[in-house]
Amino acid sequence: MSTILIAVICWFMALTFGGMALWAYKRRTPMHFWSGSTVRPEEITDIPAYNRANGRMWLIYAAGMAASGVLSFIHIATGFILMTVLILPGIIVLIVAYKRIYNKYSTKNPLGQEKSSAAPAAHRTLAIIGAVLGVALCVWVVAMLIRGASEPTVNILSDGIQIRSMYGVTIPFSDIAGLSLIEDSMSQIGVSTRVNGYGGIGETLKGHFTSRATGATLLFVQAETAPTIRIERHSEKDVYISFKDGKKTEALYRQIIEAAP
Repeated sequence: MSTILIAVICWFMALTFGGMALWAYKRRTPMHFWSGSTVRPEEITDIPAYNRANGRMWLIYAAGMAASGVLSFIHIATGFILMTVLILPGIIVLIVAYKRIYNKYSTKNPLGQEKSSAAPAAHRTLAIIGAVLGVALCVWVVAMLIRGASEPTVNILSDGIQIRSMYGVTIPFSDIAGLSLIEDSMSQIGVSTRVNGYGGIGETLKGHFTSRATGATLLFVQAETAPTIRIERHSEKDVYISFKDGKKTEALYRQIIEAAP
């Protein structure tokens, strides 16, 4: 559902901005940027060229949004990241791009005439803001990738099993229908489609997956490492756990066996 939701949002925005691009191409009066604002014809030296430039700007932005929707089906995290980049620093880039288009075709600043110092100063301020937001976003993305690639922390509680990780969960002992240690890796058991999960770096798989062999599952595994713990649940989908070190997986399995009533 998360994949579909992100794709729908991206494609709706792509259609919206694509419509704005088409509107800009078709307009006979100058295209404006802000909702409710106007650009008077006497402000623009070449209205058709000005509108085409605006149309290209919005078309490129719409194409980026459409690509985000497609990427979300291939890798939900990548699609979400691209959408976030387009929404946050992307808006700043749009503002700067529009200012340049306006200044290029403005009668106040005809091409070739030296521009006022106020316009470059405003552009520099927007560029700095965009750069700060871009860096912040990159730091956030790297942090999410590191968190996603890290192995889960599994705690044995008095009444259940706590898995602390991205897509983490607490499983009450009363909800465990079966517990087994499978000698195969998760890729051998069967991983097919990521529904809402992480698979960004290396062999790490976390989150909600489905396949013909296992049905709907919640994974916290290294896909190519054996063995794999399977926890069958009464009320929810089965949980699979494995670590890079197979001995660590075996040790966790023994701890769960000893603690479970």
